[in-house]
Amino acid sequence: MDIRLGGEASMKVALLKRAWGVDGEGVVLRLLQHFEASEEQSVPETSPSVGVSVEPGMVAVHARYAGHKVPGEYDPASEALVIPSGPAQGRYKSPSGAATAVLQAYNPDVAPHRNGWSFWIVDATGARLQSLRKSSSTAEED
Repeated sequence: MDIRLGGEASMKVALLKRAWGVDGEGVVLRLLQHFEASEEQSVPETSPSVGVSVEPGMVAVHARYAGHKVPGEYDPASEALVIPSGPAQGRYKSPSGAATAVLQAYNPDVAPHRNGWSFWIVDATGARLQSLRKSSSTAEED
């Protein structure tokens, strides 16, 4: 599908391409990802993802990135995050470490640094993982 843009929209897309270091398709995907994340916050999921088994004490979470829904399990005790399957599979000591792994796996050309507390979404509530962050934690990332 080809999309034709007028002058102002074309200039804005060109600016985003330079700022984000992506092509036109990358701009559209990133904007759609942002829109999907906004929609998720306004219409929370009421139950964990079908087929996702979560260990006791763990919280089912997910992220949407580059057209992929990535399941995860957050451990409130250690603040570690496990990605049980897919190209970023593994156990990470922080939500931000897990977010970085997802970005590196699905889009290695983009700077992989993300705040994991806002990247991951709690399946049961639709809220950002930040909603479960311990109050004794500092605002800085690990």
